[in-house]
Amino acid sequence: MVRFARCQCLFALLVVGYASQTSAQDAVPATTDIISAAVEAQASTPQPLPRPQASPFSAGSSSETRPAALIPLYASFVALQVLDLHSTTYALDRGAVEANPAIKGFVDNRYAMGALKAAGTAGVIFVSEKVRKKNKAAAIGLMVATNVAMTWVVQHNYRAAP
Repeated sequence: MVRFARCQCLFALLVVGYASQTSAQDAVPATTDIISAAVEAQASTPQPLPRPQASPFSAGSSSETRPAALIPLYASFVALQVLDLHSTTYALDRGAVEANPAIKGFVDNRYAMGALKAAGTAGVIFVSEKVRKKNKAAAIGLMVATNVAMTWVVQHNYRAAP
């Protein structure tokens, strides 16, 4: 129970910490520094602005950018899937019975169960990315809902272990 509460706190900090983008500000220069900076700026030749480099996660145009909350939600979903695999094997090793009919056939082979979990995780993230291109809020809502559902599953698995 305490271990699960620690995990929940860790995930909450992960999501909140990475979802909010903060940036450092330069110290405000004194008035004389502002005037001298303006004079120097007029005297120098204009430089072309650097073009932003494409991120491997960017979709292309600025209208299709990924919301900042999605990457931490993806990361927490992956971590919850790993915890689900651990909690499932933990409970099964202590005499619990798998209740999910989709997983029941894989409980004897841990590698197959891990591969099934990995495929399911990739599928949810893939669907979320497809949804994001049309509705960013829906993609965030989908990932929040799946994270909440997986948090419940993990805590249920740990409680089910005798």
